[in-house]
Amino acid sequence: MRAPQALATCRVTALVHTSPMVLVAPRQEQGALWSPAPPTPGDRSPVVSAAQPAAVRLETGRPAAARDEVLALLRDGSGQRPRFDPGLAGGLRAWLEDAAAELVARRGEDAPPLFLGPRLLWDESVAAADLVETPTDPYPTEWVRSCLIRALFAQVVTTGQVEDPLGDALDALRVDPGRSAMARHVDELPEEARTALAVSLRVHLENLLNLTPRFAAGWLPRTHDRVAIPLAGGRVVLNGVFDLLVGAPVPGRAALCALGLTTGGRWAQARTALHYLALLETLRSGTPPFRLALLHSAAGRYGVEDVLEEHLRTIVSHVVVRLSTLGTGDA
Repeated sequence: MRAPQALATCRVTALVHTSPMVLVAPRQEQGALWSPAPPTPGDRSPVVSAAQPAAVRLETGRPAAARDEVLALLRDGSGQRPRFDPGLAGGLRAWLEDAAAELVARRGEDAPPLFLGPRLLWDESVAAADLVETPTDPYPTEWVRSCLIRALFAQVVTTGQVEDPLGDALDALRVDPGRSAMARHVDELPEEARTALAVSLRVHLENLLNLTPRFAAGWLPRTHDRVAIPLAGGRVVLNGVFDLLVGAPVPGRAALCALGLTTGGRWAQARTALHYLALLETLRSGTPPFRLALLHSAAGRYGVEDVLEEHLRTIVSHVVVRLSTLGTGDA
């Protein structure tokens, strides 16, 4: 297996000011993989791989080169995993603590705790375009679909198979106190809307079955891994959820691999969110993850990359900038 190599110069967000991100190159000899056409001049989109659009049955009996390739790329170089400065996490936290203390001073000591996820990094125009719950539409179709697909992703990781995409996903939402109302909303949809949703889920599921590696128990795969980092005595909390985390932390050495899922949104935005989660894991365990993989369930493509110190410092600088824009009106 070849070592990681740089593939493209791209920007995580419009504010990125680091050197090019390093992506792990997929093997080109796999017949079931193809490389996208060369980017047009000025195109800064990341280089990724995509599985051929051939149909994938819902059972997992046949080989799937894409998921095997993702697994191979996550394992590549695992015997020479990098060591990081033990003081890295402390330095990043100190930087964030300074910004959080300034925010608390602006909001006042009696203000309620402020919980901030990856959306903290989006500017207002991007955040406004995100399809999440609103007072006028508590269950936008894209948001509902995303929650259902993530439930199916967890099932694919756990069991490797899905019999009834819509039914299984709804069952998962019903046992989640925070999503049970969404499940009732889907149950009450007109038959035509439910059928369209079921057809859409099947397309995403076919791609997920083709892209998602089958991890042995020794990898310790865990879905929906929540992480929260309190700052300023808990008055500012950076939080997020890993779609999938594998491996166990090792002091001073990168050991974890994180897989993120995007269901059709902006690829660069999903990568930024995954870097944000890598930062939170660094602050939680003291060591960055070893490698990240991003799976696109709508397009059937993926990207795998190493975690570099410069990525973490860039995300911290973005968080600090965004914290500086928040004030008394933010809850």
